[in-house]
Amino acid sequence: MTDLRLSQIPIGASAIIGAIDLPPARVDRLAALGIVPGMEIAVDQRYPVYVIRSDDSLLALEEDLARGIVVHLTTTDD
Repeated sequence: MTDLRLSQIPIGASAIIGAIDLPPARVDRLAALGIVPGMEIAVDQRYPVYVIRSDDSLLALEEDLARGIVVHLTTTDD
């Protein structure tokens, strides 16, 4: 697996969240939304905001949050 920031992975890629490198208040806010290490996600959109999918949920994240999420890339749709 390759470690990247969520902001670096392409649309259609699947990944597992490995760590969240943000201030504690932001980590807590993401955790309240269900975004935690070990969560499997897929990127549906990168602009104007990042849209990630997990199971049947879609979440929109600003770029600064996406840069703070470390992921392990699992697949890409090229």
